[in-house]
Amino acid sequence: MSSTRLLDHVPALEQALHTLRQHHRVPGASLAIRYHDAGVELSSGVANVRTGVSVTPETLFQIGSNTKVYTTSLIMQLVEEGRIELDRSVRTYLPTFRLKDPEAAAQITVRQLLNHTSGIEGDYFEAFGPGDDSLARYVESLAQLGQIHGPGERFSYCNSAFVVAGRLLEVMTGQRYHEVLAERLLRPLGLRATTVLIEEMIGHRYAVGHYFDESGAARVVGQIMMDRSAAPAGSVTSATALDVLQFVRMHLDGGRAPDGSQVLSPSSVALMQTPSVVRPASPSGRGQQGLGWRTDEWDGHRVIGHGGGTNGQLSFLEVLPDDELAVVLLTNAPSGGRLWQDLGAYVFQALAGVQMPGPVRPTGEAPRLPLALYAGVYERLSERVEVHHLREGGGDELQAALVPTGPLAAAFGEKPERIRLRPLDRERFYYRTRDGDEGLFVFDDFDAEGRPGTVFSGRLARRVEEKAG
Repeated sequence: MSSTRLLDHVPALEQALHTLRQHHRVPGASLAIRYHDAGVELSSGVANVRTGVSVTPETLFQIGSNTKVYTTSLIMQLVEEGRIELDRSVRTYLPTFRLKDPEAAAQITVRQLLNHTSGIEGDYFEAFGPGDDSLARYVESLAQLGQIHGPGERFSYCNSAFVVAGRLLEVMTGQRYHEVLAERLLRPLGLRATTVLIEEMIGHRYAVGHYFDESGAARVVGQIMMDRSAAPAGSVTSATALDVLQFVRMHLDGGRAPDGSQVLSPSSVALMQTPSVVRPASPSGRGQQGLGWRTDEWDGHRVIGHGGGTNGQLSFLEVLPDDELAVVLLTNAPSGGRLWQDLGAYVFQALAGVQMPGPVRPTGEAPRLPLALYAGVYERLSERVEVHHLREGGGDELQAALVPTGPLAAAFGEKPERIRLRPLDRERFYYRTRDGDEGLFVFDDFDAEGRPGTVFSGRLARRVEEKAG
């Protein structure tokens, strides 16, 4: 029944992908769906507006942070072999592991690397070149990196931690990350198009990232690829949508490869999908984090997933494990998020009767809050959030300036973005970016006077100044 149901929807799915891709001005997209024992691959648009090369199901896109689930799977293999314990200190296996805070470096566990609770400043993107020693050099440089919170204290998305996990794989196996990935996952699962090596990518049809210029036209990004040093976190991993789906299939089949061999134990598969810490600001209000996987619940259905963003590319992966439904969408523009919101909602409703939660938006009259107490400067690595209290013309609202900092801001010349913050309650404020993305800022750590000490939007930022600008 499920096979027939999916195949019956193919013409409508193809039309939806094409129409919505054009509507949201995404140059190219690749969609793969698996529902029980049936699968479909669809593509639309171009891989590169400069060359006009079309997207096909064989086109490689950058899958970004979906790579974190692959890295976690590799760590779990070593856990099964008794070579790593999740609740042992990272220093047990990497004696030279250093951070600016020596106590934190001694306390952080392997589990905390994998569920984003290590507290390490997360968006550290210093470049260390294409050499095989790039991960080692990256991790060595962390001696200068601080903490945004204490180990195990809370959730804050952390790319740096996954590079540490990748280096841990190298040290424990005596191989480079790309070798561990290929030997232990890609070859056993038959993922022939997935790679972190540029010399392998050039043998495929390849999608490049895009941005929108001031006229709204899509242009190819100036730097196609991020640095290889952050590969375990997702800086360079490229794959087809079908390859991503094949990887997910292993997690839906109790850790088995297509040939029946056991790549990961059923207990490891289950543990990765087990919620361990709350993720603030999720649209459903029930978002949590497992090991590698993000976990959620939609309409009473269990959800695991991830996503990824690189230079002008966005990827989306959502899975209903109990319904055996997995959906992968790869896009090559910053408006890919709006395409996913519309297309994903259609797919899950049409196939499983499940409503995918949309952005949490203000309804009715805004609550009365002492907005002046929220104003200030909040900082995290790679971004400064300047929250202003505006009262011009009798108004009373908050506006935030998002100021990129660090290597990525310098490389891409990103300009500050100003967004309006509209309160839903004391903690949650709705925002919409210039690209049309919507989300929540969550303020927390209020002092006795009601002044928040932190703000969260995927990553935690701490107040460093009482007034902005």
